[in-house]
Amino acid sequence: MLKIIGSAVVILSATLFGIKKYNTLFERKKALSEILDGARSINSKLSALHAPLHEIFMDSGTFFESASKRILAGQLPEEAVKSTAFQVTSLKKDDIRIIESFASGLCASSCEGQLSNLAVFTGEIEKKLMEASTDLDIKGKLCVKGSILTAAAIVLLLI
Repeated sequence: MLKIIGSAVVILSATLFGIKKYNTLFERKKALSEILDGARSINSKLSALHAPLHEIFMDSGTFFESASKRILAGQLPEEAVKSTAFQVTSLKKDDIRIIESFASGLCASSCEGQLSNLAVFTGEIEKKLMEASTDLDIKGKLCVKGSILTAAAIVLLLI
């Protein structure tokens, strides 16, 4: 009876570990997708409206809305975007580096400079999103299936 309970605990804990790793990869992909959608929205608004950044950031996804609130609270746009990026825990260091370089370009005074900065940012985020999708497809499945198989092997050793 004790072996059965131990086996169940091992299988359950290993499966939960694999699912947690999968969710981490999924959250990164979701965050990058949201940032990319917001950047595309900002691009269209900036091209048409030529409005201030805090107005353009509104209704462009939760990432940019959070940055907009920070701008309205008195932070510079560069600092607002950087501090918002650090709050997204699912992003990797490379993702944050890309966001920081985008934030540094927010000081451009012309609309053309802003659009150029945004185009570079969008291209780099697209690459990272493709990488995150590949990681989710390959590593995510491997984490879940591998944890279950590992748990099964441990259970066989226990029995």
